[in-house]
Amino acid sequence: MLRSFGWFGHEPPQPDPLELAIGVAYGYANHYLPVLLALLALWVPRWLPKVGAIAAAVALVLTVSTLVVSGTGGFGPQFGSILACQAIALVALLRTRPEQRVSWPRAVIWSAVVLLALGRTLARNTPTSDFGCYADVKGTWALAFYHLDTAHGLYYWVAAAAIGAVLSGYRAAPLCGLVLLAPALFQPAAWLLSNAPHNCSSPLELFDWPYLIAGVLALTSRVRLPERT
Repeated sequence: MLRSFGWFGHEPPQPDPLELAIGVAYGYANHYLPVLLALLALWVPRWLPKVGAIAAAVALVLTVSTLVVSGTGGFGPQFGSILACQAIALVALLRTRPEQRVSWPRAVIWSAVVLLALGRTLARNTPTSDFGCYADVKGTWALAFYHLDTAHGLYYWVAAAAIGAVLSGYRAAPLCGLVLLAPALFQPAAWLLSNAPHNCSSPLELFDWPYLIAGVLALTSRVRLPERT
């Protein structure tokens, strides 16, 4: 999608102010909607149906606006799945009834899980982010790491933590801890199983510690805790 200015003059099309504003708002809404829903479910569940539905509706409108204002039919096929997810979330929230609050220790644990995943993703997506040390994997291991890192950049691990937070009162919630252990333990597992070299001063640096802590907290979140009084 480059504009041509002769044989050698090309530049990407620059968005106008409205398109830029809608695009930025769409990005924030798409990334932070799961975080908002998770915190509502943990701390003020009676607000989740109404406030959550409003937030999902805003995100849906911004997605549609991005498609319309861009004039190109969007930026790829992922818009279809994003629209479907936001529409399903909106309908589900409209049909949701407020639930009882979870115990405050469990709410603290799952808030920490969500914020650890969010902080790690934000750090990873900053322009000056550094991969740090890593195992020099090849072949299938390298392809698997590519997919894990892509999921990282797309906030999928944040969404997994948010799902666990919404399910914090149910037995299925700790399963999200297993999901978060995938990015946490991939590098040491790849190093051990593939005999790949690494550029770390210690193998302990291969662990993605924020995800490891979040995953362990999620897995242990169903232990008996004192109930909120």
